[in-house]
Amino acid sequence: MGSVTVWQGLLLLQVVVCSLPNIPPSLTGKAWQRVLVKLGKNHKLSCGAENFTPYLTDWKKDGQSINPGWERFKITNEGDLRIRDIEKTDAGLYTCIATNGFGMVSVNHTFIVQDDERQKFYDGDKEYNITADEDLTKDGAIPFFEDLEQMKKSMNMEKPVRSIIKLICKADGNPKPEITWIRNEKPIPQKRGHGHAMLKINDVTKADSGAYMCVAHNRLGQVNFTFNIQVIDVVNEKPKLIAPHPLNQTVDAGSTVSFQCFVESENDPEVKWLKRVDRPEEGIQDTVLDYGNEKFIVLKNPGAILKLPDGTYLHKLVIKNVRAKDAGLFVCSATNKKGFNTRQAYLHIVPGSESNEEYSDDTSTSHGSSNKSSDDADTNLPLYIGLPSCAVLVLILLAVFLMQRNNRCRRADTSSKSPRPPVPPHERDAFYYSNCQQQQQTVNPLLASREKIPPKTPAPSVDMACSEFSSVSRAQPNHYYHPNHMNYGY
Repeated sequence: MGSVTVWQGLLLLQVVVCSLPNIPPSLTGKAWQRVLVKLGKNHKLSCGAENFTPYLTDWKKDGQSINPGWERFKITNEGDLRIRDIEKTDAGLYTCIATNGFGMVSVNHTFIVQDDERQKFYDGDKEYNITADEDLTKDGAIPFFEDLEQMKKSMNMEKPVRSIIKLICKADGNPKPEITWIRNEKPIPQKRGHGHAMLKINDVTKADSGAYMCVAHNRLGQVNFTFNIQVIDVVNEKPKLIAPHPLNQTVDAGSTVSFQCFVESENDPEVKWLKRVDRPEEGIQDTVLDYGNEKFIVLKNPGAILKLPDGTYLHKLVIKNVRAKDAGLFVCSATNKKGFNTRQAYLHIVPGSESNEEYSDDTSTSHGSSNKSSDDADTNLPLYIGLPSCAVLVLILLAVFLMQRNNRCRRADTSSKSPRPPVPPHERDAFYYSNCQQQQQTVNPLLASREKIPPKTPAPSVDMACSEFSSVSRAQPNHYYHPNHMNYGY
């Protein structure tokens, strides 16, 4: 029976072990905790992990494992870390790592050592003064503005002279930040405050206009915000629009029209241009204004207001390439703190061929065809002018070419007909002599036939025979003849 009881006990233990969940250790609190301890005291750090199965714990300080050689440090069987006689060098980051066969979990502890005697505290390797503005049990935080959206609404402020300005700058952090006001890069003297601050200026003048910067800072960092203040004269009257502008205008379709609006005001006015409409177009309902029984739309005009040397203000409305639908009533509206005033002008459009085609609802088909042909004629006008001009240019170039060619031919003929130099007498005698020799050697058929006819008494002749000529020429030898000398024809 006893042996059966032992086997039953072992079986029960195996069932209990197998029924435990196979999960890694879990956290009992935050994964990052801040611990404040007193200098010279003892303290125990709990790992902050738990599990149904046993697990191993390992402690590290600033990434270095704590081993038994650390005399004042001891890891208990429960996995806690005991530190006795705490010193300022014990401040730092402690990490507990809990591990079982199914995983691991780590918990970080920021260890802050507080020295009440010296009113110092140690965070890691840094030393700080203990102040009432910092909660050492909480993590440090750089300053931040508590109501930033409300501050943005009053970022640009306009105040009349002799009024009061209040600028509120709420900020928080750990430690609580100090507030400093700066104007023109110089601090504004005031009482030191924490958490929130208000800058108040009574009976302001125009000299108080400018940029006011709120700076919130603590030992961890700083933030700033700037208010732009403009002090203006007291406005007693509404703006006045100087007549006769804006003027009524009549222009052709497709041209550019410009309306001018001259304003007198004690401060910078806000000028808008409106146009009266009967049926507002879709998509612009948000810009429609109801004034009396009429509807107006606010025109989107990028033009800026210009202050003239005489103190008045000028604003222009420019409409380019006006069309028939642009005709109507235009209103110039000038506003200041006291109120507003308006002046109006009419724009009339003279319809032309293009405007009739585009905007007139009564244009017939034949009219549209004529406009189209007119447009085609305008399009082909450069072609009609260019072709004849090119033809004339080609003819001119051809005539110039022919004239130059004729001039070159004339110069060539003149050079070929230049007078030849006279032939020297000795070269002419040599030429005659050579010809006579050739005639004697050549048998003339007529002379051969004459030999059969009885000779008649020869008539006296005064011609000199070739032999005689040759004897004369031989009697005068050629001292100037050169075989390379050119022959001349006669």
